[in-house]
Amino acid sequence: MLSSMKRIERIRLYPTAGQRARLAFALDVTRDLFNALLQQRRDAWRMRRHAVLTKDQYHELTALRAEDTRVAAVYREVQDAVLHRLDLAFAAFFRRIKRGETPGFPRFKSRFRWDQLEFPHGDRALKFNAGQTKVKVPGIGWVGVRKGREVLDFGRAWLVRKGDRWYGCFECERAVRPLAPTGKVLGLDRGVHVLAATSEGKLIRNPRFLEKTRLLIARLQRVVSRRRRGGKNRRKSVRLLATAHERVKEARRDFLHKTARKIVNGADVVVLEALNLRAMTRSAKGTIEKPGRHVAAKAGLNRALLDSSFGLLRQMIVAKVEETARMVVEVDAKYSSQECARCGQIAAESRRKRRYACIGCGFSVHADVNAALVIRRRAELRPAARGASQEDLDDPRSVPNAGAEPARCDQEVAA
Repeated sequence: MLSSMKRIERIRLYPTAGQRARLAFALDVTRDLFNALLQQRRDAWRMRRHAVLTKDQYHELTALRAEDTRVAAVYREVQDAVLHRLDLAFAAFFRRIKRGETPGFPRFKSRFRWDQLEFPHGDRALKFNAGQTKVKVPGIGWVGVRKGREVLDFGRAWLVRKGDRWYGCFECERAVRPLAPTGKVLGLDRGVHVLAATSEGKLIRNPRFLEKTRLLIARLQRVVSRRRRGGKNRRKSVRLLATAHERVKEARRDFLHKTARKIVNGADVVVLEALNLRAMTRSAKGTIEKPGRHVAAKAGLNRALLDSSFGLLRQMIVAKVEETARMVVEVDAKYSSQECARCGQIAAESRRKRRYACIGCGFSVHADVNAALVIRRRAELRPAARGASQEDLDDPRSVPNAGAEPARCDQEVAA
């Protein structure tokens, strides 16, 4: 069992108008540097088939700082992080080529796609005052910090701009704090109509934050489209639109944090479906030769899936499970909505919209609760052993044991 783990502590920053200008200047310099380094590598390979080494560009950056006062005005460690970011982009490009995936060559960055200043040795560059009400940033000065939980000893750090807001992210070492055992195994079924249903019969509502503000966001998008490109009013409209999106995102994150905390606190083992979210939210447009069907309906479903943030909920559950020394198990998702939690019969006819009524044994319950019971059951069954038939090996319920005591799945659950 791990005694500690790394976590990112994110806090809101409140820079003054002058500090905002200096931060924007640092973003412009680092973005120009990234584009110049990328251009140098592209030209060297296209013209001379020469691969520029990282150490060569590092030495050239040192010489450039001695000649260009604009580059020298930005903290050196931030510029070294830009070079490392370019190396990571090329490493990912070659990795995708080897795997046969779409490569995606590193792209030049516009000012709308460059919003981060990284400090690889953040504990050496960023300094908090005694009360952690301000943080000193090299070249920027003392920046106000939102009061909240204490930031522990940290290593790497980032300053990130989201719309009109600035955040500080600090990679901290946090100790594991085990919770008292509950003796429960909790199955969790995620959905759009209901965000999550538990095997205990609880239904967690889906707030649908994006859907609630969809009309406001659509109006702000129309305002942006009517403004002249490059104009001051367009920049103001873009900031208002970005702020609206940021508020939706923060409200969603806050709700999912609290939901994940309640789920983890209530069970020793949390069982989830192993969902392929990329495939689930793939567009139905198709191609010119083979156009898709029901494109508008699929686009609406994809929007609802993304608004529910299944992946973010899973990520937060996993993080809180690690913090509390508990366990999370993922099982096969096949036919979980059609299988009966009592008798195990799989039949599409048993699913009747929001209700599940087994055509075999008559077990009746809310459809999402039945799926949660099935998910929990699959985590408790042992995998098929050697000598099993092919039917047993293909059974989606034959999954690794969660290491917990079996729980009864044949009890009636209130709708």
